[in-house]
Amino acid sequence: MREYTVTLVPSGRSRPFPEGTILSDALVDMGVPLRTPCGGRGLCRRCRVRLGDDASTEVLACRSVVDRDVRVMVAGASTWEVSPFPGLTRGRRLGAAVDLGTTTVKVALVDVDRGRFHTVASFLNPQRRFGHDVVSRIAAAADLRARDRMTGLIRSALRVCLEKALLASRIDGTTIETVVLSGNTTMLSLFFGLDVSPLGRYPYAAATRDFPGVAPGEVGLDGIVGGEVKGLPVFSAFLGADLVGALTLFGRTSLEGWTLFADLGTNGELFLAAPSGEVFAASCAMGPALEGMNISCGMSADDGAITRIRSTPAGLAFDMMGTGEPAGITGTALVDLIAVLLDARVIRPDGRLDLDGGRGGLPEGLTAAPEGDMKAVGLWGGLRLTQMDIRNVQLAKAAMHAASRLLMDAAGVAPADVRRVVLAGALGEKMDLEGFMRLGFLPPFGGATFEVAGNTSLEAALTACIDPGFAAQAAQARQRVREVVLSEQEAFQDVFISSLDFPGG
Repeated sequence: MREYTVTLVPSGRSRPFPEGTILSDALVDMGVPLRTPCGGRGLCRRCRVRLGDDASTEVLACRSVVDRDVRVMVAGASTWEVSPFPGLTRGRRLGAAVDLGTTTVKVALVDVDRGRFHTVASFLNPQRRFGHDVVSRIAAAADLRARDRMTGLIRSALRVCLEKALLASRIDGTTIETVVLSGNTTMLSLFFGLDVSPLGRYPYAAATRDFPGVAPGEVGLDGIVGGEVKGLPVFSAFLGADLVGALTLFGRTSLEGWTLFADLGTNGELFLAAPSGEVFAASCAMGPALEGMNISCGMSADDGAITRIRSTPAGLAFDMMGTGEPAGITGTALVDLIAVLLDARVIRPDGRLDLDGGRGGLPEGLTAAPEGDMKAVGLWGGLRLTQMDIRNVQLAKAAMHAASRLLMDAAGVAPADVRRVVLAGALGEKMDLEGFMRLGFLPPFGGATFEVAGNTSLEAALTACIDPGFAAQAAQARQRVREVVLSEQEAFQDVFISSLDFPGG
């Protein structure tokens, strides 16, 4: 494959890349990670750079490919923001915890001796150009060059992130003692350069369930990490370290009655735990819609993102990060919006947009704004919610709803037996529970208490940085798990289809 050289201006640093490499990916490899909160769809325009000797041509790096030798001026471009660790001083023993999500990666530094930590960065996984979900990336990895590229992209991104975090905290020159990664089985396997093809074909077996420490140089972190880089143990091909880590965290407290735990992400993972210690677990493909991706107006939480939407007597109101015109909406705002439109009967229980038959018409401030032959609702700043966006949310909610029902069937448990529901993941941390249940992501649990646990995947990695025995505890905890493979359940298709509709209102 032909290669072309990308040269940074004014530093003069250069590097060759294969023809067709997305320019924003090339810049990540060169230590210039541009912000692409819209997922590389050109909506947010955060990744504008200038090309040529005279920097006269402005392009979006996420929408441009390397197809010739090119000089790139990135001055003024919007790069990842890394938050400094307040009060951190030289000489501290440092760890780094990483939640390696399919869509979003979160990184925290840990003061090991004091047990303090600080989340320093959150960025979109640069592997997303190879697919928005694990199945797509497993398929892409059948090409060894693509697999190596995915491995290289995430390693480079993590290296840049840690370098910037140390520099921002004014402790550059200090090495990190250990790095602990959590995440699903595919993401961990790709990071450590393993063959993921067995994860995509029957019997869907994980080549390894443990990721013991490797030397930093083996994963591109030499000079930054002085100790080892390791991953938390996984259970199977689709039950990863994020679920095993959460189970281990909850295992440190007593359970009163059946507990349903749901990690809301591109790959949803659930477990149903009995007070006796028995655990039933399942995974479901929710897709990236609730993380702002795969949605026409979606983006991650960044400047210009609408994060919440609510109904007021004067019409709809929204909260937005930053100033100016809205650039997109996050997953939490998407749930809010669909809940409001369901109550207004603008969205029917079967998911169809009904722009004429709603209760009093569209809420104030919204308009009918067809996109070609597709029905759509016009939002603020030229944004649209399309019929396809609603369908993508329905698929996500049906996957989670069906998984929870089949998990209860396997355990012989009725909804009334569930006493506690715990929602985890970035979406669960910030969303409105009322809107979430209005959309029917889970069956109604009349007698259960609901809790929002935040990012338990990152919390497990943080705990492992501080407690050297945590990984062994996780390996022990997974022995209590019985996996319920949804595709092998006779009722799966019927339950999934019956879960597509939103609750009537």
